[in-house]
Formats: sequence, structure tokens, C-alpha cells
Amino acid sequence: MTLPMETRSDEETGISSVTVDIPVEAGAAFTWHVIRDIYAVDTLIPGFAVAVEKRPDSRIVTFADGMRATERIVELDDDARRLQYRVTDSTVTHHLGTQVVREDDAGVHLVWTTEFAPASLLDYTTANMRAAAELMKTTIDTAYANQP
Repeated sequence: MTLPMETRSDEETGISSVTVDIPVEAGAAFTWHVIRDIYAVDTLIPGFAVAVEKRPDSRIVTFADGMRATERIVELDDDARRLQYRVTDSTVTHHLGTQVVREDDAGVHLVWTTEFAPASLLDYTTANMRAAAELMKTTIDTAYANQP
């Protein structure tokens, strides 16, 4: 499966971004319910994220490659169906992830954008987002199809 991705790099600011548009077979409310469960990252992307530690305003995610990232929750907006989180302890000098569930005439989409610096992480970030996005789609579609 190949999901549409867009990459951008701003030489002036040194910030790059990757956006992936994930069409899902689930309803928008169901998809948002899955995304807003901020401590279930290991369930959303099984095998990619292997553990999540809960903190009052953040989560510590352990990935399959052994990397750990503290992600501070910036925004959890039910009306906009938007989650934003910022990695606070990593080799990146800037990171902001945004996941938005939107619905239009084409269906329901989970749009995930990660902006980061340094730009040298573009290939690494793109590959990881591609793998994680495909897992997200599979997890959401399967959970929706299997609901009672």
C-alpha cells in the first residue's frame, strides 16, 4: 500500500515536514476515538511502538528500534479532532506532530504531519512515517470492521 506523502524543507528556518494522508474505512468519530487515546500508541502502531509510559501531560514511547521519546501533549481538541504533541528529549532540535481526523466527500482521513529539525532527518522520518502510517491504517480499519 502506498499512502500519499508530502515533504517540505525550509532552508531559511532549517525545519522540514512530512505529511501523510491516511484514508480510513472507519467513521470519523471512531477514528478520532482511536487517535485521542494518547496512551495507546503501541496498540495503534503495533510492533513499531512497543511500550508507552503515562505521564500527566506527556507520554514516553519506546519504539522497536530501542529509541525512546518523551512526547508532551500540546493539544487534544475534540471539536477539531486534532492531537498535537512535541518531542522534548531527542536528537531533534525541533519537533511537532499533528494528527487531524477530517471527513469530506472523499471519506474519512487521518492527516498526520510531523515538522522537525535538523533537515538531515528527512529520509529517516519519511521512512518511519510511511511504515507507521500503514500500520495506523490497518489498525483502524481492522478495529472498525471487527466492532460488534
